[in-house]
Amino acid sequence: MNGLERLPGPTKERMTPCILLAPWANSTTLDKAIERVGKAFRNQSYFLDIDRDYEFTNLESPPQQELLSLLDPADSFRNWCEFVAAHPAVWPCVQTRGQTEVEIRTQIQRFQDAGRAYCMRIVMHRFPSNISEVVSAFAASGAADYAIILEGGWTQDPLSLSAWFDGVIGGQLSTIDATVPIVLSCTSMPKMFSSYDGGVSVVPFSNHDLVNQIRQRRSNRARIVYGDWGSTRPREPSGFAQRPMDRVDYPTRTAWEIARNKADEWDFQQAARAIVDSDNWAGDLGIWGEQQIVNTTISPALGIDTPQKNVASRVNIHLHRQAFFDIGNISNMNLDEDWED
Repeated sequence: MNGLERLPGPTKERMTPCILLAPWANSTTLDKAIERVGKAFRNQSYFLDIDRDYEFTNLESPPQQELLSLLDPADSFRNWCEFVAAHPAVWPCVQTRGQTEVEIRTQIQRFQDAGRAYCMRIVMHRFPSNISEVVSAFAASGAADYAIILEGGWTQDPLSLSAWFDGVIGGQLSTIDATVPIVLSCTSMPKMFSSYDGGVSVVPFSNHDLVNQIRQRRSNRARIVYGDWGSTRPREPSGFAQRPMDRVDYPTRTAWEIARNKADEWDFQQAARAIVDSDNWAGDLGIWGEQQIVNTTISPALGIDTPQKNVASRVNIHLHRQAFFDIGNISNMNLDEDWED
């Protein structure tokens, strides 16, 4: 949220986030999570789904009770529909698990009556057993006021997902109107960093190559859209973990640079200096994340002094670069916004 919040307005206007709803830290209601997203994204519309990987640890907690109630499929997920209705900026992901075509159509009708765009989100490792009912319900909605997100999750090699994406688009989704945008999403952000050591390592990612492959194969589809996890990963089971060694990550256009040196016991400042001295450092994007790295070279207290701040900086830079990916040179852009009293 910090990385997203600190993006310039022109960058936010070029993206539509899909947020996974879970209780916000130390909050007393799920509304606090919605408020945090609104603060970060300036109350612009965004897609919202329920985070089904969230671990329930205390069912006496009101936010966890609320989240559990949203997972209740009764009456075509009425609890979810009412939650969405209470938050005007939300474009909901339709909850289809275990639902019949009629029940899914009921849910869609509720969102249409509320004037909301909505979404079919298909997660690869939770591929719906009722996919034919899902597709029939969306196809029968009589409108193209929705998007489809095909979610590949985490992978070491995005290109390995090509066959799955292509198969779903050409198979189960073949009856969907060709003007409906289909977002292809995955992430290959490393899970472990011990192999990236001794200086600055360059870790390429091929997410755009994946999307381009599918666009070429499915040229009849008007809108195949790039998506990723903003340089983060899906939630994983929690457990005891040591604090990671200080490092600084720097996203380039198609790679991440990871500055880390265990043998020399680099701190954040030394890692930041290595990034700034690398050949791929830009330094002229005019965004918060880059300034955080520069500040860290002066003093970590001014920039990155925790792993969380490193992630926020990385997310900020990555989102900015990907939002403007199709623009060749994004150095020294005019990112000023109109000032309002």
